Amino acid sequence: MNAIDKNQLFNYRVSARVYSAFPGAHAGQIVGTGHLFKRHMPLIARPDPRRIDLRASVLDPFEQYKVRVFQQPSQLTVYLIADLSASMSFHGNSSKQQVIADCLVSVAESAAYAGDRFGFIGCSDSRESSYVIEPQLTSPGRFRQLAGKLCQSPLQGRADELQRVAAYLPRQPALVFLLSDFYLSVARIEQLAHSLQQHFIVPLVLWDKQEYAGLPEWGSMRLQDMETGRQRTLFLRPALKQKIISAFLQRKKELQQLFRRFGYEPLFLEDGYHAPAMEQYFSQYLVGTV
Repeated sequence: MNAIDKNQLFNYRVSARVYSAFPGAHAGQIVGTGHLFKRHMPLIARPDPRRIDLRASVLDPFEQYKVRVFQQPSQLTVYLIADLSASMSFHGNSSKQQVIADCLVSVAESAAYAGDRFGFIGCSDSRESSYVIEPQLTSPGRFRQLAGKLCQSPLQGRADELQRVAAYLPRQPALVFLLSDFYLSVARIEQLAHSLQQHFIVPLVLWDKQEYAGLPEWGSMRLQDMETGRQRTLFLRPALKQKIISAFLQRKKELQQLFRRFGYEPLFLEDGYHAPAMEQYFSQYLVGTV
């Protein structure tokens, strides 16, 4: 149960050096054990005779022994913040709740494989303690259990807690996967992006093609806002369907432009969750620099 499924793994990286006292797999800011040379220091400041650099010592105008110090690879804190509002319960070509669960397991196992601490925050009308796990080094089995619970739990209300989630994140920069359909006003998304600026953010936009491209050409359809409960009847025709598709494409451009202003590159998940898509994302983008 606790073994890592390597089919769920992907490699990730960030644009800046990580500040952490704990050794890990990422370029760090502090001096310690490692293979990447950082600078020379006087032997009296770093008393490790094994690392004396004779050439640097001879060339030192103050005639001090110099030792080599190295940059320590450091541990990174990783979070998945998931929108658990009612709109995320949509079931089309795939179940959005299942996508959330798959993403949770994949990110958790990738963090465990890299030796990083992983935390989870599920956001809805209220911040339920059962859907919050503080960052820790833990076995993947715990997150598989949580993923199973997320698949079976009803999602209700709005993701109001998204606007306050920055208060629950650490002061030091963390890698944050932000999973939502982002059916919010541009002003609220901009406010959210601004509040998370100190972190390395990967916006995961969860849509389903059945929401727009899969609509029929003709016929009446009763639509319901999953968050407010309001209903509306539409008589679909080719021109209206194309208008809906165009609106989604325009929304996609708006989200890309908005996030890029903050240095985030969004990843659109429209065909379910697939770990290779995450791998490809990190091979194209250095998170923190678009």
